[in-house]
Amino acid sequence: MKTAKLTAAALTAACAALGICLSGCGETPPEDWVVVAPGSAQGDVTLYQDVQFQDIPVPAEYTLLRNESHSFQGSLFRQARLRYAGPVEWTTALDFYRRELPNLGWIPGRMERGFDFRVLYFSKGQERLIVIVRQLRSGSRVELQLGNADKNDLLLKGRLNDPGY
Repeated sequence: MKTAKLTAAALTAACAALGICLSGCGETPPEDWVVVAPGSAQGDVTLYQDVQFQDIPVPAEYTLLRNESHSFQGSLFRQARLRYAGPVEWTTALDFYRRELPNLGWIPGRMERGFDFRVLYFSKGQERLIVIVRQLRSGSRVELQLGNADKNDLLLKGRLNDPGY
């Protein structure tokens, strides 16, 4: 595994470089690419191209879209945008997240509706998880956005008790 120790300024540059790589403007970093910044203001920081969080499940049928996904995890925070595609109907995927995330400690918030997508909001401690499920011609696509929650975040207020799609 490749590892480098960085200062906060170097970490910023590394994040920018990672963003360029993941946006398709260069080669994708190797699967095991990791950068470590010990002792930064945000705590120790590790950057991964992809990671599976223990408290954020993904249906077995989904495949991670590595070139469209990234995650950052430190001793004091987690941040990620993970995109998956699979043969699962989007209503089944919505039911999966509505059922499984509360079992793992996530508190349901609002749901937003679009023509061919739904957005579910969850919170857990200081974190916010946004689950975007899109209908495809065949199957569905899921995007998981993990980051820090704001205590005044109105998107987390409300409940997912409307089972309508």
